[in-house]
Amino acid sequence: MSLLRAREQARSILDVDYERLYGLGKRAVLFDLDNTLGGRRPAELSPAVKELLDHLTQMGFRVGILTNRRIGTKDPVIVDLAAKYPLRYRAGKPRKSGFLEILAQMDVPPSKAVMIGDRLLTDVLGANRLGIYSIHIKA
Repeated sequence: MSLLRAREQARSILDVDYERLYGLGKRAVLFDLDNTLGGRRPAELSPAVKELLDHLTQMGFRVGILTNRRIGTKDPVIVDLAAKYPLRYRAGKPRKSGFLEILAQMDVPPSKAVMIGDRLLTDVLGANRLGIYSIHIKA
């Protein structure tokens, strides 16, 4: 398998079959922020996205946010997300360290995690290098 080829593709995070992923033994879902949970540098997340994140937690998933966005504690979206979920900004994707750090915080091994993001060279490559199940959002 090519490191730049995602295991799956979806049009949006709302189109992913999370129940199937749970059935495959996945227990953590990592999301990219920009162009995945929201548009480019969203000022806030849509109600549908917030409902999805809550639903995933209720299903038994651990949810985390892994973003290369540089602005952290001054960004209201990051502050809101970090209040509920493990979040790593300035993650340095596709380097392994950001992925491993958030997975350790979530106490989940890479084999039980899913990474969902829009960028092949950061989200998919970084996930695939560690054996994390990758889903490319291709709008």
